[in-house]
Amino acid sequence: MVYIDSCIFLNVIKREASYWSDSLKLLLAAERGDIEIVASTLVLAEVASHKGDVDPAKRDEIIERYLTAAPVLWYELDLFVVDDTRRICDEYKMSGADAAHMATAVRAKAEYLVSNDKRFPYGQAVGGVRIIRPMVLWDATIDDVHVDQEAAVSP
Repeated sequence: MVYIDSCIFLNVIKREASYWSDSLKLLLAAERGDIEIVASTLVLAEVASHKGDVDPAKRDEIIERYLTAAPVLWYELDLFVVDDTRRICDEYKMSGADAAHMATAVRAKAEYLVSNDKRFPYGQAVGGVRIIRPMVLWDATIDDVHVDQEAAVSP
């Protein structure tokens, strides 16, 4: 199982040049069933309420395709997760939302938490969950090649 942080969805929505292709490949892998996504409802709330340079139509398309229609194992923020969040905030000097994502990933027994957020302790494992940036965690497919080609042609 792979916990995908909110910023991965926002990278795709905003088509951020540095992050778009690797983030999209991750979402496509989940859509194909190559990886199983686990997420907190906080992910949905953060993506749905993001302000700034987000096209609402693109945001809604990504939410529908990768969070509503795709198979996601959802976790709620309950008092136990919040208690773990507080401990993670203190121990790893993370923000509340990031620590809540981490605590949820631990609760779900995810293998990875994937993010591009600079505040995560990359290369470490928290509660058995490895924190990584987007990368191919499945057998590469033609979809991955097409995403890389599109990224190379249109930044």
